[in-house]
Amino acid sequence: MLMSYNELLNYNTSCFEKRFANSKDNYKNSELERQRAYQLRNKSLLNMEKLLVDFETRFQDNGGTVLWARDAEDAQEMIRDIVVKREIRAITRSNSIVLDEIGLNDLIKENNKLLFENNISRYVLKAIGQVPYHPMYPAINLSKEEINGVLNEHYKLKFGSTTKQMVNFIRHQITQEMAKAQVCITGANFLLADVGGVALSENEGNILKSCASAKIHIVVAGIEKVIPSMEDLSILLPLSSAHATGHHMTAINSITCGPSINGNGPEQMYVILLNNGRTDLLENEVIRKSLSCIHCGACVSVCPIYKNIGGYAYNSPYIGPIGSVMAPLMYGLDKYYQLAYLCTQCGRCTEVCPVKIPIVDLVIENRRIIAEERIGNAKFEALVRSMISHCKSRKKMDCPQWLKKLEVKQLVSKSNFTMREMPEMAPKSFNQMAKETEN
Repeated sequence: MLMSYNELLNYNTSCFEKRFANSKDNYKNSELERQRAYQLRNKSLLNMEKLLVDFETRFQDNGGTVLWARDAEDAQEMIRDIVVKREIRAITRSNSIVLDEIGLNDLIKENNKLLFENNISRYVLKAIGQVPYHPMYPAINLSKEEINGVLNEHYKLKFGSTTKQMVNFIRHQITQEMAKAQVCITGANFLLADVGGVALSENEGNILKSCASAKIHIVVAGIEKVIPSMEDLSILLPLSSAHATGHHMTAINSITCGPSINGNGPEQMYVILLNNGRTDLLENEVIRKSLSCIHCGACVSVCPIYKNIGGYAYNSPYIGPIGSVMAPLMYGLDKYYQLAYLCTQCGRCTEVCPVKIPIVDLVIENRRIIAEERIGNAKFEALVRSMISHCKSRKKMDCPQWLKKLEVKQLVSKSNFTMREMPEMAPKSFNQMAKETEN
């Protein structure tokens, strides 16, 4: 029997929680390791200016080029210059939040270039025009049967295919497309200041193959990704893997320090260091801690709000608890202030975070800023108060179905959360049905 939408999402996230619980057995003292990671990331943020200059110097000594982007438009222009001037026809990209942040897919489409996804989940989502639903599991909202249906409709893969058959089919498709791409664009897990290197982690191996076959490798990384040395990876990579997928270690970890010197790899390599509001976050001593995030997705997987409303409700590349903190500050409190209220203060996100970001405290800080600056939609807030008043009154809850539908429709149309269909209102209230049962 097929699961409902919420059952599927809860089942998939519960699988992560079980794997994560098992992965903690790999640590003699996991709390001590999280404390080390917290101190390391905090140290990196406080010394970011020096570390970025060190990274730039050493990376350029290795033959690469470092570009500094003030915002998403700046990064887009840099990529446009690299791609258009060289008459590139096809590009492959990795699964990376920062690439979604700068709107890479729209940029490539506007310039009439072919864009290939080298991530299996994103390959499926691209076929149906959807964006990732989870930072680590982009297609977590789709069942095996739904994915099979997508592959049948777009690629004529037979119905009833096993998971292994579907994965092998997509791998074959990706491999064929990678061979056509002259440029590979990726994010970065970490930037290593001591060697001028870019650390990349993956489980599928497609990023490494894409970089090896492309003539140009472009890395887009937020400035907060820089860490002091390669040795720090011994702390961060195992923690990231355990909290992202529940594995002891990610299958493939690579470090690239510049273009190829022997002809086996990209001829040119660029690293675009993206600011896009991050220096503004650094100025706030409380909110600054959010930049320690290593984007493992653990807080998303355990969040009860996310499990009920899903990823599209956030309307941002940054979703879940950390998205509720970062999206309003990066894209404007006036547009995303509602995300600060998508939190029950249960504390599970703070408890699971590998770098000990106090996410609950940061959400409260956002709410404080919103209240002090009186940010919000007055009409929307009035409508919410009306709904609260309505729900507190049994007499009002017994009103006709059409009136309830009208009020909820108005509420949703005034908000950001329009990515899911509203369920049908029951024709009778619980009170009315209870009275009929008694009679």
